[in-house]
Amino acid sequence: MPTIDVVPVAVNRYAPAGSEAITMYDTGASGPLTIGQLVQAVCLRSAAVYEAQSVIKMNMMTSGSEKLDRASSYLERIMSGNLDWNECKTYLTTVLGIPASALPDRIDEYDGATKSAYDRRMQAATALKEKVDALTQSQQEDMIDLQSLVNRRDNACSTSSNIVRTLGNSQMDNAQNF
Repeated sequence: MPTIDVVPVAVNRYAPAGSEAITMYDTGASGPLTIGQLVQAVCLRSAAVYEAQSVIKMNMMTSGSEKLDRASSYLERIMSGNLDWNECKTYLTTVLGIPASALPDRIDEYDGATKSAYDRRMQAATALKEKVDALTQSQQEDMIDLQSLVNRRDNACSTSSNIVRTLGNSQMDNAQNF
């Protein structure tokens, strides 16, 4: 009975991420994978990696969109003065990462010594607007990254399909030559 030998093939820039290697199987009877089969395996494996990365990126973008929606809601409520400031401040500092020093202690009535309620609301709104702008920029960059991943996945699948087509055509040509 023939044994199965495993031959690792070095990873190049077209292979999946990290130090993963494509493994070729040699049964002894049928021989090792052909170059076409190996390239097809690399392409399909790359496509699977790009697909997984795309799903992760889409999940991140969904989370980012939810943050943007909630931040926009808080921005409107800050400007109207119609909100629980302690709850809002907690969200802004813990979830959005706005430094507490950038936010006023309270935004309601004039305290007679420092800023008016309007000035404190504007301070909070300015800090939040800067964060919203950064989140929007991040969402745009994530969209570009996602499109790049989808294009790479499509390219890997297309390359694999072209290899199958080419292998099939060469076998048909060989059959016609008989």
